[in-house]
Amino acid sequence: MDEAWYDDEAGPIVRPYTITRGRTPTGRTRLDTASQVLTDEPRPEPLRLELTPEHGWILDACTRPVSLAELAVLLGQPVGVVRVLCSDLLDHGAVFVRSPRTEVSREILEQVYRGLSRL
Repeated sequence: MDEAWYDDEAGPIVRPYTITRGRTPTGRTRLDTASQVLTDEPRPEPLRLELTPEHGWILDACTRPVSLAELAVLLGQPVGVVRVLCSDLLDHGAVFVRSPRTEVSREILEQVYRGLSRL
């Protein structure tokens, strides 16, 4: 007897390792969940033929800067999967990635302090 562990409304289930083919991000560029991904316009059409449908969805979604976390929600995939796919696109030169600033200047901290003090 077959046991159904999901209901009929769940739709097709694709494992994350199937989408990424078991790969991890290349690691040349750190892709944080707050990293902004943007396509290079106009993108060459032959590039789309080399990539999976998921890559195409990312290219279509990133005509404006979109965070990695937002892409994960839009695609309904784990952040790790989207990180691998964006890394692929970055390697192909199809997208630009803007990572958030990691260092904070003293001036910014003082402005925040003054603003909080006024509350």
